[in-house]
Amino acid sequence: MGIGRRLLDGVRAVASAGLAPVRRRRGRRAAAAVPDASRRGGWVDIVVPVHDVERLIDATIRSVLSQDHWRLNLIVLNDASIDGTAERVVRWAARDSRVRLVRVEHRDPNATRNAGVALAEGEFLTFLDGDDVLRPGALRDLVGSLDTSGADFAVASYDRLERGRRTPPAFWIDEAHAVDRPSMSVEQFPAILVNAVQWTKLYRRSFWDAAGLSFPEGGHFQDQLVSASAFARAGSFDVLSRKTVDWRIRADGSSMTQQGVRSGQVRDRFATALGALDVLADESTEAVHRARITQFLSNDAAIAAAELPGMGDEAFAALRDGLAGLAALADEEIWAEVPAESKVLYEFVLRDDRERALEYLRRGGLDLLRHPLTEIDGVRYVQLPFWDDGEADVPRSRFRAAPRELRAFADQAVARTPNRRR
Repeated sequence: MGIGRRLLDGVRAVASAGLAPVRRRRGRRAAAAVPDASRRGGWVDIVVPVHDVERLIDATIRSVLSQDHWRLNLIVLNDASIDGTAERVVRWAARDSRVRLVRVEHRDPNATRNAGVALAEGEFLTFLDGDDVLRPGALRDLVGSLDTSGADFAVASYDRLERGRRTPPAFWIDEAHAVDRPSMSVEQFPAILVNAVQWTKLYRRSFWDAAGLSFPEGGHFQDQLVSASAFARAGSFDVLSRKTVDWRIRADGSSMTQQGVRSGQVRDRFATALGALDVLADESTEAVHRARITQFLSNDAAIAAAELPGMGDEAFAALRDGLAGLAALADEEIWAEVPAESKVLYEFVLRDDRERALEYLRRGGLDLLRHPLTEIDGVRYVQLPFWDDGEADVPRSRFRAAPRELRAFADQAVARTPNRRR
């Protein structure tokens, strides 16, 4: 994101902090004059599953009710919390008719989301986690985009929020949201598939129902399946460059999305990836399907593999089996697009050579720019750990630099070039 956009976001944040109480009061008063049965056209229903987020839920609700698009209903589904989460929501609901508390006992955020969707009746539908924060102006810009384009849904970007500090998401998210792209199709812009989370999307409820969307129950990465179906089935969608959500990274690692080292969750990560690929294979084009395979091997699987040092035997077996399922879908043309730093690590995992995989990580295999770039017969390779190690016997093709790695080396070279006066 450019300096200008960061400055603009900073100005918005400062201005919105002062205006937030005013917006909450105005929204509360305006909504009080609208009967529940009339909250349809132009209204946004926000489904929020919560479980033991007593310390964080106030900030989440406050961020929603402070939106300048006041036509919203906040459906908070308290799923078996044992702390004071429900009591805090009750206090909000007592003073603002837009807040509704529903008590459920699913012990499954996916089933809870589906229960919330069944209660929603507004023109638009979106989701938020009970520990995240909706950015000022988010609903205004999402609804405004759909009103202008007529698209089926809109997808925006997000930031990470850790210990009160915002940091960017993975660079591939920022790249996918570099510019506004209204009225896109997945065939036109498959790069957007990297944004699979639900809390960055605003759907027309009519599209959600017509597309037959729902969350498969059980598991922790079901966003992948819903997003793949939505992108494949949409007539068009809007891509926004702005960030609409702060995704909270909890210090204790208890956020659902942060838990990825347990064997069941590792298996679920790859099972949902393969399920999403099945959706795209059935409902989109071969080019889109291949693009998503490349994305999973370059990004999602790499994140999972990097967690290897914290894995027990069962989790490692799940990683190996999941990688094998993805690798079976890739040909050499796809592998050429996957970063070498990941390909070498995958080689050891797929061989069940855990010791070399761990040694590769200890020697900085995932720290790309620590290692030299070399060219052989017109092909550029990264001399990562185990390069030309006859005993390890890693095929040279696994060291072949991917395009994004070459860009990283080029950027490093530019950064090291001293400025010269002309």
